[in-house]
Amino acid sequence: MVPGESVQHLTTENTTLKHRVHQLTQEYRKLQERLEGARSNLRFADKRIADLEAQVLERDQP
Repeated sequence: MVPGESVQHLTTENTTLKHRVHQLTQEYRKLQERLEGARSNLRFADKRIADLEAQVLERDQP
């Protein structure tokens, strides 16, 4: 390659990689938000199950 072509090629590749890093960062943030939502739902479900178990135990006591 001619030195000018090498610089142009590297500049193009650098721009492409920066764009990909930006995309991956956005995907990571979305996945983090989904994970937080799933954890929140799990905590709610665990609490609800514990409440229902307590109700069943209360009903079974004489």
